[in-house]
Amino acid sequence: MKRLASAVCLTLCVLALAVGASAQERLNFSDLPLISSPTPMPNGYGQLDWGNFYYVNPYGWSGGGPGYRRGPQGEDVAFVGAKDCRLYDYTCFGTLNDSLGFQLVSVIVAGGYGPTQITVTAYNRGVVLGSAQYFLGTEMQTLNFPSSWGIATEVVFQVTGQPGNLVIYNLNAFTLGG
Repeated sequence: MKRLASAVCLTLCVLALAVGASAQERLNFSDLPLISSPTPMPNGYGQLDWGNFYYVNPYGWSGGGPGYRRGPQGEDVAFVGAKDCRLYDYTCFGTLNDSLGFQLVSVIVAGGYGPTQITVTAYNRGVVLGSAQYFLGTEMQTLNFPSSWGIATEVVFQVTGQPGNLVIYNLNAFTLGG
């Protein structure tokens, strides 16, 4: 009995350490260089790989709509798609990936050029964990993601409307890569 209790205690301690090893990433893009033309997000930024996401200094770029300039000056914003985002059925996609897994907590976003609808779908190794739809205006708003999605290896942001119409000011996620 003593051995079983010791084994259970050891297992719980290892589990607690593993859970504590995850790091919460609070990305506001302020440590990226301020640039005045959209540039692809670098893979590995915030321990995530970014597909079809770009970043720019919204106050130094004349191409952004009203939803781009809601945050403080001196910080870049991330957005889905650019001129090369060819619309399919009037939608554009951006993806976040991490083979070790991550859990999205929340994002602060705005519609870059006007009201838009986004669908966020989380996957773990190709299996759908969940999906949610959100409607955005050009004002900043916080979207909280369902904790029931758990750990994802890929999250897809599907944006309806003009490329660049999903602007991200801040992203919070737990990453397992440490």
